[in-house]
Amino acid sequence: MKKSLILLNVFAVTLLTACTEDSGLVKSISPLNPSEVTEVSTSKPSTEVFVQGAHVMYEGATTRASYQFPHAYDDGTETARFYIRRDGKVPDYSDKSSALYYGRSSGGNNLGKVYTAFNYDRYNDRDLDYYQRDKKTGYNIGLFRYVYDQEGLETYLAINEAPAISDILNDDRAVYEKDGKTDEVAKIDAILAKGEEYLSSHVLWYVVKEVGMQYGWHVDGVLTESEVVNHSVDVSSIPEEVEVDIHQQEHKDWNEIKVSAHIRADIESLSINLPLEYDNIIEQDDFDIRVYDYYYKEYKVSHEITHDANGVTINISGIEKNFIDGLKKAFGDGLTIEVHNYCLSDENVWNQLKNSKVTTGKSCTLKGQITTAFSDEKVLITNE
Repeated sequence: MKKSLILLNVFAVTLLTACTEDSGLVKSISPLNPSEVTEVSTSKPSTEVFVQGAHVMYEGATTRASYQFPHAYDDGTETARFYIRRDGKVPDYSDKSSALYYGRSSGGNNLGKVYTAFNYDRYNDRDLDYYQRDKKTGYNIGLFRYVYDQEGLETYLAINEAPAISDILNDDRAVYEKDGKTDEVAKIDAILAKGEEYLSSHVLWYVVKEVGMQYGWHVDGVLTESEVVNHSVDVSSIPEEVEVDIHQQEHKDWNEIKVSAHIRADIESLSINLPLEYDNIIEQDDFDIRVYDYYYKEYKVSHEITHDANGVTINISGIEKNFIDGLKKAFGDGLTIEVHNYCLSDENVWNQLKNSKVTTGKSCTLKGQITTAFSDEKVLITNE
């Protein structure tokens, strides 16, 4: 049985802007002073999809997901590069030098995410700092963030999402293979043969640190002989629910409709319809349907986005129970999806957006809200 959302209109205060497009120029009308009109030459934005913080890029017939590095996300996380030592040693970081990080990178698969709200210590990384400079000398003072723990307990709490260990090792392998170091390639192949489950339970993450640039996070780990037991999450405290937030954001030249979905339940599929007038939808390249695929281990989650007379419709499929359960166990949460759409800011957009509908493939607890940057008006999303 499918569940549709019930919209509860809480209260209304109207404050809207309007902008129109004309031969590459956008006319921006101030909401506070309607007589103030400016024209800005600009290119159109394009629909964007993010899954677990990874930017899912549309490339015609195929799509791919990739993290941007360095990058800070709205959910309080930042991209990090992950490295693994294979010598079994945890180095002494008493001097906190970034030169002690270990690992090689082909620029490929070793990207994950760390939390920014963690209570980090600070250290001076080669007198480089992107937060503060000495007013007299102009030199960087050095206030980079880090957490170091030889037991891998505190560091584990700072990590939001780590890539598969096999991805990190294969990243190293690609560099060694390119350099013709066949002995190192053979060593990595022997480790990979042990399987992902073994590898993920035998890596201890001993340091999380910001290196050389703002948001330039490195997470260093060591492959151990004994099993590491700090990689478990109590999933019973995670609610079985789907949370959807739809927000109209104000931009200088157009408005953005940001759709966030947090899926923590076995629902198989999710459909979100934004009933915007077709002529109000802004898109860099005209399209009727685009499909963005996100791959995680053996799972594939597909995002079909349609622009037509019904507005913008986001259909997400491939949401399997084992997939959601695996994310909960590994990262303490379910699947997070963000879709950024763009539209003209005419006075009808908010009235249309308030009638958005959310449908889940299987019955679940559904909650969320529809909001706008132009007023305090709010529409609740619920199935109660």
